[in-house]
This record gives sequence, structure tokens and C-alpha cells, in this order.
Amino acid sequence: MSATENRDVTFSFICPVYNEQDGLEAFHRRLTAAAVKLGEPYEVIYVNDGSTDESAAVVRRVGADDPNVKYVEFSRNFGHQIAVTAGYDYARGRAVISLDSNGLQPPEMITDLVARWREGFEVVYAVRNDAKGGLLRRLAYRGMRCKDLTAMSDFRLMDRKAVDALRRTREQARFVRGLVHWIGFRQIAVPYTAPQSEAGKKTCPLKRFVRLAGAGVVNFSPRPLRLASALGGLLVLAAMVYALVALVLWPLGNTPSPLMHLAAGIVGLFGMQFLLLGLLGEYVARIFDEAKNRPLYIVRQTTGFEPSSSDDDPLPHDTATPEKREKRFVLYT
Repeated sequence: MSATENRDVTFSFICPVYNEQDGLEAFHRRLTAAAVKLGEPYEVIYVNDGSTDESAAVVRRVGADDPNVKYVEFSRNFGHQIAVTAGYDYARGRAVISLDSNGLQPPEMITDLVARWREGFEVVYAVRNDAKGGLLRRLAYRGMRCKDLTAMSDFRLMDRKAVDALRRTREQARFVRGLVHWIGFRQIAVPYTAPQSEAGKKTCPLKRFVRLAGAGVVNFSPRPLRLASALGGLLVLAAMVYALVALVLWPLGNTPSPLMHLAAGIVGLFGMQFLLLGLLGEYVARIFDEAKNRPLYIVRQTTGFEPSSSDDDPLPHDTATPEKREKRFVLYT
């Protein structure tokens, strides 16, 4: 298929893969059934995020029997959000649908997402009816000033214009959900209920969520810095109140010893210093990562893609000259 023909693809399905060998073939059958119902040309892009099991072999086996399957393999594990980003980089459909390959996000509801897209919405994201946002999740999203993200998932459909806008954001600490919210466009949620057998499974482990929350809070909001300033003000106010109370009690002889005053003052000042330095260090670390300007990911190999020599096609796996390649978003091998 030529690069021009690639542009005629209506639907692109991007599916990050990480150690999913057991359920990958069943997932692909479900996804194919849902894609065929749409009655439009489509492609399925599996992004292998450095799997250590036989996921790569399963994808190749599936691809050998299905010409719609394309495959991107990372040189190592770069993380779920980077894998989703790579999928958007390689997708060529007029509508791009991202969903995990672990089966927790049902392909059967893709028709509902497409129906909303055909109504004119440019971003359609799925929301689990039975998903309960915990305290940590709610606090993280409030810190980002994005309460709407509490219900949003990475199971979404995006129109081509929204995908192109998203691809222009290349920060290293990726939080795709927040970036999708930030780019705007007409967005709508589509609720769904997870299958009973899958309802108890976690779609986002705590470790991954903490990493995403850190990226989201620091990348999308100055609130941590303002929180530090507020905390410093509270400590100063507390010290003033303590001094006032001590002055009131002093004539009665009930004040703490001078050593207690000194210890409380030192602890408060050091605590405020360490907190401010920690927050400042977090922002400096993010700036350092961005300043290095490393590629978001490195591709070990791809299957199913045709190279393009078009100057205006930013496909990361094309055969441009070295001078043109410097303008590309990612490295490849």
C-alpha cells in the first residue's frame, strides 16, 4: 500500500502491547469483528512496548493472517503513554481510536464512539460506569485543574485534526489524557459498563498512576508552587500565633522553655526549606528532561508500513534524506 493510499484509511486502531501474549489473539478477533462492522477501510497498529514475553511473536502471527495489521516494536520499554503517542504518530486514518490490548476496554463499543464522531464530535472518550475515582486520583486531577479528567480514559476516538494537534506536543513527561483535554476541540464522553469478568481488574496500576499524576500536575499546573507559597505563609502565621500565645502566657509563667521555642522555629524553617527545594527540584528536573530534547521513543523495527518520500509527510519511518530526517519527531532504525 502506498503512502497516498494510506491516507485513504478511515479508521486507525492503535493498541499498546506489553506482555499480553495470553489474550492478544482473542482481543484481535474482537477488534476485527468491531472494525468490520464499520464498513470502512481500517488499519490496526500494535505498538510493542518492549514486551518480555511472546507478545511480539503473537502479533506477527496475527499480522501474517490479517493484511490490516501493522506493527511497531520499541527498542525497550518506554511506557504506556509513549506507546500511545507512537500509535498516533504512525496512524493515518481520518479517525484514530486508541484502546489497550488487554481486553479491559471492550472493542464492541467502538461503534458508539464512531457514531458520536459522525455527529461532529472531534474527541470521543469512553468512561466506565463502575469506575470509582479514589482520593489520590481526585486530588491529582484537582491539582491539574482538570476535574473532568477523573472520568476520562485512554480509550478514545480522535478526529484527524485533533490527532495532528496532539502530535505537535512533544514533552518528555507524557500525560496524553491531559494533552487531549488541553488541545480542546469538541469533546464528549460515552459511558460503558465493563464485562462482569473484567470488572474487578485494574486498568491503571498504582505505580503507573503515580507517574502519570506527577507528570500531569507538574506539566499542567503551577499549583504545587503556589501550594508551597501558601504552606510557607501558614508556617509564618503559625509562628506568629505561637509567639502571640507565648507573650500572653509569659506573665503567668506557663510558657515553654526557650529551647522549645528555638527547636520549633528551626524545625519549621527547615521543613519549609526542604519542601520548597523539593518542589523547585521537580520543576528543574522537568526542564532538564525537555532541554535534552531526546526522542520520545526509539523504534527497533516496523512491519506493514510503506516508506514515504513526501516532504510534507512527517511519518517517522520514512526514507527521507538525513537533512530531512532531522526534522522528524522520532528516531528509527
